[in-house]
Amino acid sequence: MYEMIVPGKYPVQVPPHLAGTVAVSLGRRLAWRILAIIIYGTLDVLLTFAPFYLLVIYRMSLDAFNTLNIVTGVMAFAWLGFVVIRLVRTGATPLMSLTGVRWVRVDTGAPAGWAGLGKLLLQSTIGTLTFGVGSIIICFASMDEINRTWFDRTLGIVPINTKAGRDTYKTPVTPQSQAPAQPVVQPWNATASAAASLPPVPSVPSAPPSVPLSAPPAPPTPEPEATHVPWASAASDPVPEPPTRVSAQASAPAATAPSSDYIGSTPWSNSDSDAAEGEPAATAQPLSFSPPSSIYSTSAQAPDSSLPQDDADDRTQLGVRYDTARVTFDTGVTYPFGGTIVLGRNPLAPASHPTASPVPVDDPQRSVSKTHVALTATREGVLVEDLHSTGGTVVVRADGEETPVLPGAPVHARAGDTVRYGQRSVVIDG
Repeated sequence: MYEMIVPGKYPVQVPPHLAGTVAVSLGRRLAWRILAIIIYGTLDVLLTFAPFYLLVIYRMSLDAFNTLNIVTGVMAFAWLGFVVIRLVRTGATPLMSLTGVRWVRVDTGAPAGWAGLGKLLLQSTIGTLTFGVGSIIICFASMDEINRTWFDRTLGIVPINTKAGRDTYKTPVTPQSQAPAQPVVQPWNATASAAASLPPVPSVPSAPPSVPLSAPPAPPTPEPEATHVPWASAASDPVPEPPTRVSAQASAPAATAPSSDYIGSTPWSNSDSDAAEGEPAATAQPLSFSPPSSIYSTSAQAPDSSLPQDDADDRTQLGVRYDTARVTFDTGVTYPFGGTIVLGRNPLAPASHPTASPVPVDDPQRSVSKTHVALTATREGVLVEDLHSTGGTVVVRADGEETPVLPGAPVHARAGDTVRYGQRSVVIDG
């Protein structure tokens, strides 16, 4: 979601090429028009009384006066041509640039071009026919939610404030296809990474009550066929029963008689031999006993040939390793991190970085948004991504070059670069 800030109103959703811009307020519109009236009105008065002063008071010769008129006319036309060319190319006259006003296309974000000149001509025509009253009434009565007048909507123009928001003429939006790919970094979790590819484990029916060691083994009861899981044996193993505490005297016959006090098949046992014998081995241990190192023999570690290769590989748990970086805030605090961190007054992990770590930043001037910028550690440096902030984000290179960071177009920052977000900054240490 991209928004345009409108002074005195709620933010308005706009296309990506207008993201981060600020609409021109009514006061700024009046400022540049009043400035234009004062300057051009003063020149008009001077040109009106100049002939009287030069011919009557200064007593200039008629030939010199005519020459001066020609030079003045050429300069006036040259200035008019310069203003028109600048308006068509940049969407702003010199006085508009001085007050921070620019006219851009609402559909592309590019300068208004000839539409800007057409807007001036249309306003001048209506103002001349109505003695200036018609243009003023139309401007005040037809202003919409982003402060566009009827003239702006007719010619597809939106005025933006270049001093308070992003200037689309100087910082055009980079197409998404040309934006650097953003790495997907997940936190390290060996268990989750290995278990992610495993099938769901079926529920095991509750085992019948245990039988004392002195009693003969109960006849096997038919069990429902269990779904195969990667760590189960190739043959159907008997379902283990809860262990029963036995005395030392009763432990002797446990080696010769099968009992439910022992595990029929464990992840570290040989599934083939267990299935063939149908009883625990002589070295089997109670359920609560930790397997000794001798159990991890060569035969026990060999993969089960009856299992598919993918299931055999799933027994190994793998971890995800990510890069780390270190930054220094403008308060002097050094902060090492791995993965992604989010900076802001009260940051929350965005949908694009659900596992990011929020890092609150104290900003009494409120130039930093609640969730302002995301920093991701990569092998090439730190990937800086603006999260649709109001104050904007800029990467200042070590040589002083500034690179604006636009929403949806992250920028790589290297060691020695400075990331400026709002009125706060952070230096990339490496």
